[in-house]
Amino acid sequence: MGHSKQIRILLLNEMEKLEKTLFRLEQGFELQFRLGPTLQGKAVTVFTNYPFPGEPFNREKFRSLEWENPTEREDDSDKYCKLNLQQAGSFQYYFLQGNEKSGGGYIVVDPILHVGADNHVLPLDCVTLQTFLAKCMGPFDEWESRLRVAKESGYNMIHFTPLQTLGLSRSCYSLANQLEFSPDFSRPNKKYTWNDVGQLVEKLKKEWNILCITDVVYNHTAANSKWIHEHPESAYNLVNSPHLKPAWVLDRALWHLSCDVAEGKYKEKGVPALIENDHQMNCIRKIIWEDIFPKIQLWEFFQVDVHKAVEQFRGLLTQENRKITTKPDPKKHLKIIQDPEYRRLGCTVDMNIALATFIPHDNGPAAINECCNWFRKRIEELNSEKHQLVNYHQEQAVNCLLGNVFYERLAGHGPKLGPVTRKHPLVTRYFTFPFEEMTLSAEESMIHHPNKACFLMAHNGTAFRNPKTSFYSKEVPQMCIPGKIEEVVLEARTIERNAKPYRKDENFINGMPNITVEIREHIQLSESKIVKQAGVATKGPNEYIQEIEFENLSPGSVIIFRVSLDPHAQVAVGILRNHLTQFSPHFKSGSLAVDNSDPILKIPFAFIASKLTLAELNQVLYRCEAEEQEDGGGCYDIPNWSSLKYAGLQGLMSVLAEIRPKNDLGHPFCDNLRSGDWMIDYVSNRLISRSGTIAEVGKWLQAMFFYLKQIPRYLIPCYFDAILIGAYTTLLDIAWKQMSSFVQNGSTFVKHLSLGSVQMCGVGKCPSLPRLSPSLMDVPYRLNEITKEKEQYCVSLAAGLPHFSSGIFRCWGRDTFIALRGLLLITGRYLEARNIILAFAGTLRHGLIPNLLGEGTYARYNCRDAVWWWLQCVQDYCKFVPNGLDILKCPVSRMYPTDDSAPLSAGTLDQPLFEVIQEVMQRHMQGIQFRERNAGPQIDRNMKDEGFNITAGVDEETGFVYGGNRLNCGTWMDKMGESDRARNRGIPATPRDGSAVEIVGLSKSTVRWLLELSKKRIFPYHEVTIRRHGKVVTISYDEWNRKIQDNFEKLFYVSEDPSDSNEKHPNLVHKRGIYKDSYGASSLWCDYQLRPNFTIAMVVAPELFTAEKAWKALEIAEKKLLGPLGMKTLDPDDMVYCGIYDNALDNDNYNLAKGFNYHQGPEWLWPVGYFLRAKLYFSKLMGPEANAKTVFLVKNVLSRHYVHLERSPWKGLPELTNENGQYCPFSCETQAWSIATILETLYDL
Repeated sequence: MGHSKQIRILLLNEMEKLEKTLFRLEQGFELQFRLGPTLQGKAVTVFTNYPFPGEPFNREKFRSLEWENPTEREDDSDKYCKLNLQQAGSFQYYFLQGNEKSGGGYIVVDPILHVGADNHVLPLDCVTLQTFLAKCMGPFDEWESRLRVAKESGYNMIHFTPLQTLGLSRSCYSLANQLEFSPDFSRPNKKYTWNDVGQLVEKLKKEWNILCITDVVYNHTAANSKWIHEHPESAYNLVNSPHLKPAWVLDRALWHLSCDVAEGKYKEKGVPALIENDHQMNCIRKIIWEDIFPKIQLWEFFQVDVHKAVEQFRGLLTQENRKITTKPDPKKHLKIIQDPEYRRLGCTVDMNIALATFIPHDNGPAAINECCNWFRKRIEELNSEKHQLVNYHQEQAVNCLLGNVFYERLAGHGPKLGPVTRKHPLVTRYFTFPFEEMTLSAEESMIHHPNKACFLMAHNGTAFRNPKTSFYSKEVPQMCIPGKIEEVVLEARTIERNAKPYRKDENFINGMPNITVEIREHIQLSESKIVKQAGVATKGPNEYIQEIEFENLSPGSVIIFRVSLDPHAQVAVGILRNHLTQFSPHFKSGSLAVDNSDPILKIPFAFIASKLTLAELNQVLYRCEAEEQEDGGGCYDIPNWSSLKYAGLQGLMSVLAEIRPKNDLGHPFCDNLRSGDWMIDYVSNRLISRSGTIAEVGKWLQAMFFYLKQIPRYLIPCYFDAILIGAYTTLLDIAWKQMSSFVQNGSTFVKHLSLGSVQMCGVGKCPSLPRLSPSLMDVPYRLNEITKEKEQYCVSLAAGLPHFSSGIFRCWGRDTFIALRGLLLITGRYLEARNIILAFAGTLRHGLIPNLLGEGTYARYNCRDAVWWWLQCVQDYCKFVPNGLDILKCPVSRMYPTDDSAPLSAGTLDQPLFEVIQEVMQRHMQGIQFRERNAGPQIDRNMKDEGFNITAGVDEETGFVYGGNRLNCGTWMDKMGESDRARNRGIPATPRDGSAVEIVGLSKSTVRWLLELSKKRIFPYHEVTIRRHGKVVTISYDEWNRKIQDNFEKLFYVSEDPSDSNEKHPNLVHKRGIYKDSYGASSLWCDYQLRPNFTIAMVVAPELFTAEKAWKALEIAEKKLLGPLGMKTLDPDDMVYCGIYDNALDNDNYNLAKGFNYHQGPEWLWPVGYFLRAKLYFSKLMGPEANAKTVFLVKNVLSRHYVHLERSPWKGLPELTNENGQYCPFSCETQAWSIATILETLYDL
């Protein structure tokens, strides 16, 4: 069976400049370009010069690639365009946003090399290459005998330096003719050509199994190349690089000086042709300063023509219509503007600055003259500064020239070139001059004629270290060689020897006769002259680490070691690779199949893991510190770093994901793995200590780790990562297979978000949910390991990690049911959703479900909204789940059948769910009023006495649910003041008493739904019956529904018309065209605050809103509240807005102390989901253009969540951020409702 195609993904991000990064790929790979988070939702076009199949490559020919969207969803996270890589070479890509280039880079596709008569493949990493200096190989007919040395030495590739005709310098790469096979390789009676080379190369390939390679460097073209004179634009010349003109003038002046010295013209000034002492050197310095520099006046190239500038300035001053409009700017000073053509005295100054700086006191001639004199003086000062700067550079030039003369003619270690001649001038020329010689002034005139100046081209040069005087030994630290050094295969070093005085040979390359290369092969480490053994460290039974230090490491030294693993370790590596092939065919090479391994390793890991439930996957993959501690464990702590975020595999994978791209083997994580088996044992033992399939997964890992422990410690991080990544990706696939088709067929973003369901839903040693009715079918149970009795095994939903993950603070009614639709219903976890809904139903008391669940027995009933979120989830369950309406008849085991009853055990009193729902509706219509049990500091150390009084009800006129008082906070914005210093203890920051807008929306959704069900005779009640003023009164669901509908916009909408009669408090309005946050608050101004809560009502009860009004309110919310990740919880124009949440700060600021501003500005993530869903809904009503813009907005906003999700070590979305998306250290790192509402948005999209 063939292996599937290998795919490589290249993420494109806005303005990401990767032109200096080369992505290396193989033929047969599929390269997918995908939109990174910064580009999702935007119109992007990718272009590449990779050719169509069968077409030749043209560097200049680009084509656009077509986008493919495999999930066919609006979400862009999986959209890609692709290249099937079948052609080797280097290729370019770039991408446009609209019509503007937004980024690009390069890819290189490796060639597939074939050798031998059978044309077998030579893998690239098996290439052993020998370089031959072509110019030293002699006549072509002698090459084969010389190349045979490489064949017999075991090389499989030969690299030739260029075989073309070399230039005058005879440098290996300096070519005079790039197309001609060098005549140096022919004999007088036999001319060899490229055809002869081709035949030799073919013979080497077919018969010797050796490939050949050569390279040319075009910017090393020789000065005498015909090509460079045909194409002078390819070089740096005085036309395309006019800044070189001063350097060229100096170069020519020094050439003329050399010629004059060679001809004896400076003998009388102390400089003969043969320079032999320091006195003559000083005379050269004096001649250059006194004769050359004054003659060529290089400073003029950088100066202003004073007379010309002054006359121009005078002309501007005396213009008749001149107006002084420019005020002097103290930051702008007169400075010289360099002439781009570098003409003598061609520089200028900014006359506008001059006119603003030098202003005559009147228009008379005397004032004008005075002003011009000041201007002249300033120009002369600027010119003087340039003169001084040029003098500094001239001094450096003279020092360099004399240093060169000393080395070439006086130094003992130099070549001692003898007299100055035209062939050996004082200094090497830096420019070509392909014209007849003339005077310096005549030559300079050429620089102003482009047809001649283009041939005045600059050279470049290279410098080498002297092996006689340079040693690296002290600079190179000790080296640790992992493994056992079997031998030194080769060592080569430069050494000094006695030799005759140097004389240059005109026919051959020679020089440095006192330096030779000593080559020694196949020697023991103890025989080496470059290194010596410093010590042997044996770490464990199978690992050798040999330490070596350098003794005589001179420039150009080479040393090659042959290193081996211990044979036992080689077997262990082979066995590991064999078992890893189930995850990737990449491990087949070097694998070793054995029969005596642990029996569990004969079972594919995917088969073992496929039996895991999602609840068990929570334990294998996740669980934070607090969750583990509750079970008696903890997350692994890495010394000198920190603890892992999770005890499960995700904790390890998050760290490895940071290490892997940078190959950061120095990370404390890798150091810990190399130092001992603690982490390895922790991973397997933690799972084995549990039971069932989890323990089986642990045993499989333990069996793999048995071989891992037998390989050298330096290899352990690599293979530990390979084992974990194989297991981890398999486990993720198993998780997704147990979820809905929306997840299974969804984008990468959807799949990774859906893992939040596994992350947040789990069961610890102590189940958090109250017991369900024994008569309820399909409830999961387990055997308690301590009592050995059967106990309920239902997952509960953590509100957030790490702060709300364990104990009584794990489960919150409000958080659970805001998150339940996204994390359980959309992901297809219907049974878990049903059990959570029924478990909370069993805790109903006072017509409310708990805020803090506390397993039901420690519950607090101090929130007004949780019950309405619960009812919304019941409705969503009925609509989402096949036969979902059956839940209405499911038995609910009532823990508190009356408000004052003691908690009953499961099964004592069961009711169908529809009766519990009806009780909620009746209790609210009747009115709820009670005082919390155990009121006082034992349940809330901050709340004032009145805050423990709970009220809720339904307004007779409007149908709005209302409740609360000024000293408690019954909605999700529930921050209670805690600071004595700021005097806010016991005062809610956001009481939101009265009718909170989202509760009105949620209650409308429930009433409308129950009305629909009652009409279909699915819900047996059509009305609620209460006692009012001593009489029995019935209110139908139809009437209740109409009241809310008729009154909502009339009382919640803040009209743009200031004279609107429905507005009872126009003096409190500070924004129009919005919806109030509440109606009837005790502090009336709180009703008018702009907050994101109205968007929740828009999603659950869109029928309450007029489309045009809703759209305008959403636009204001977008402008004022939308942040990078979340929604501001308060209008930034509000006087108490503060976007930075600091729960540790205790100061005198009433509005900030002890995090009082928790919901007064910080940007919470979960409301952004409702905002985007509302935008999507109403955009469809506003027309195609509005809808298209909204889809773009949604994609763009969600892309930021994708970035955060991918980068977060918690693999989740936070509870909140500070203003403008800044990190908030007091936030939960991953929050259930944040993940849920973003997943819901993707579902709607």
